[in-house]
Amino acid sequence: MIGDGTKAKRLRKAAIIGAIALFMLALGIITGFFISKAIGLNLVLQQQSKERSNQLQEDGSLPDGSGAAAVAGFRRGVADDGVLAKLRQWPDPSSPQALQLLQDPAGPDDLLTAIYTWANDTLHISEQLTEAFLQRLLDQMGESETHSGQTMLLPPGTNATELMEMFMSLAKDVLAYLRDSRSTALLQMLRDFSRRGAISLSDTDPDVLQAELDKLLNKTNLNHWYGSTTRKDTVETQTRPWRTTAAAAAAQGSPQLLQGSAIAGRRMLLSASHGNQAAAAPHTRHLQATATIPVISLDVAKKTSVIPTASPLLTLNDMLCAVESFSPTGLKGMLMPTAAELTAAGVTATDASGKAISCAPRPEVGTFNHGGVTFKPVVIPVVFHCQRFMQGDVLQPPIWKPQDAAQNLIDVTNRFYQGTGIQFKLQEVRSDVKAHPYLLLSTLDDWQSCTGNPSQEAAGFPCLQETAKFPDVAALAEKHVVNVLIGGSQTSLFCNTTAPNSICSTLYYGYTGSIGPWFTKASATWREGLSEENWIVMTWDFFAPEVANSKRFWDGGAVTLAHELGHYLGVMHTHEGATACEGEGLTKADVVPDTPVNRQVEQWAAENNLAANLARWCSDFRNGKQPHPKELLDYNSCKADGTTDNVFNLMSYLPNACNMMLSPNQVARLQWAVATFRPQMMAAYAA
Repeated sequence: MIGDGTKAKRLRKAAIIGAIALFMLALGIITGFFISKAIGLNLVLQQQSKERSNQLQEDGSLPDGSGAAAVAGFRRGVADDGVLAKLRQWPDPSSPQALQLLQDPAGPDDLLTAIYTWANDTLHISEQLTEAFLQRLLDQMGESETHSGQTMLLPPGTNATELMEMFMSLAKDVLAYLRDSRSTALLQMLRDFSRRGAISLSDTDPDVLQAELDKLLNKTNLNHWYGSTTRKDTVETQTRPWRTTAAAAAAQGSPQLLQGSAIAGRRMLLSASHGNQAAAAPHTRHLQATATIPVISLDVAKKTSVIPTASPLLTLNDMLCAVESFSPTGLKGMLMPTAAELTAAGVTATDASGKAISCAPRPEVGTFNHGGVTFKPVVIPVVFHCQRFMQGDVLQPPIWKPQDAAQNLIDVTNRFYQGTGIQFKLQEVRSDVKAHPYLLLSTLDDWQSCTGNPSQEAAGFPCLQETAKFPDVAALAEKHVVNVLIGGSQTSLFCNTTAPNSICSTLYYGYTGSIGPWFTKASATWREGLSEENWIVMTWDFFAPEVANSKRFWDGGAVTLAHELGHYLGVMHTHEGATACEGEGLTKADVVPDTPVNRQVEQWAAENNLAANLARWCSDFRNGKQPHPKELLDYNSCKADGTTDNVFNLMSYLPNACNMMLSPNQVARLQWAVATFRPQMMAAYAA
């Protein structure tokens, strides 16, 4: 039996747990109904999910026979007017109509029940409730018997208190972690706790529970999850080979893709001296001299009131000051590491070492103005295009409040871009396939494939370009509106990621289909306003509030959108380069001097079992708990530059809670790129 929480600690927590229990007992009838249905249908859903996945592999349809057999290419808008007229969407889960569907005497549709359960989870399983659940779980591990007489064991040698305290600090991520891990026992116990305020094992298979305790309450597995979920526009390499080779793609004038690479799908940038792409080192991105931002030092910028493009590297103190507003308590009481601690970590000590963090008043951001190129602040309109598919006469996936979902994406993105001179406004959300037939794909298979997806590269990217070419979409691009295409999902609702050759297991969370002149080997046909060469794609998961697009999930949808908009407008990853640690100043592969060179943070941190620690630090910081900056010294993947990795940068790969800033030189590059390559957009939407 593992459980080293003391009796006194249990008593101290009893009052909190009791209060939460009373509150949870007061939840509405619909909540109780969803949970009870989830309990009864839990094993059924697992089996039906497997059946859906198996059938998808066989014929591309859902199990009710709604989708006709998948064919080569994509079938879009095949439904006639009669079929379109009958298409319906399941009602909002909070509506009386939803309750009626769930009470259908013939039994509710299993997918409907699963989707409604997810929506209910998001609404009622809060960060605070999850933390209370984890505390109760820890307490119960220390008891000789639970209510059912079962015991819960962790592997020998596990410090249960230390482990569970880490999970409690990460409580906001636990629901997503359990979902993505396809949990049944622990997730059901959490749902049950949200309704009754108590943990009961009476409906839990003890073998399944024990297996999940071993696998999921495990720091190594948690590290892996954070590593895999922080990749926004790359996927892991356990995928099918690319169907189109890099050489063939280049010959067709398409962006070059790296075959079988962990960064497949990124644009490959080469220096102007490399006339042949094949001669370049793998993974290298450099800018042509003609596309290189001019050097404006900090001193020159101050004298001329313009934004600097070549500032000194940001220090740890600088980075903390940049994200101060994201903590409800700011930086009060937080101390910089001592000189000895900094030196031991390979970081340059400064006069601020060992002292309270001090932030100078932030100077007003200037504007780029050099060589006749002048940036003007802009407010850029965005239109979301939500692709759907048919399940019989039901339209999938459900999109209940599209306007609210899209507005949240824009609002949070604008916070990330505050002070850059660039803001965004929601112009429209298109999800009605009757008004916009181009949004309708025939089958689940088609919907999953018409995405940023390396395993479907030969079909997926052309399908997205086809969407962008539709007159109703192209007309927006010609007016320099940003078109964001939504489609595909990695959730268990629509995807079995463990199935062999599963299409949906290789989706990019987001991808920018704009290969402009700021990239070497830009598309020969790229021009501002050309629709098929100016778009962004995101999965449904990052549009749906039930999955990632809400404060409940650290606004992971907006993190992804803001990251892809950065690429769309001209900035790249902080970890670009053949070796990631190469170069300095404007010779760095991201051409941003003030961002420290770094390896992919999420990969390096996962290798050293630090990914969860980083997520914990950022979660504690944003919850006002004042974590120690010394802990960030562990994140120094390129020790030659004398500073830490920028573990808060929007253009890196980080846990969602850590995405909080763009550097001053990244802002300069954004302004320069917009003024240089998108002057018509700037003129049309000058603030």
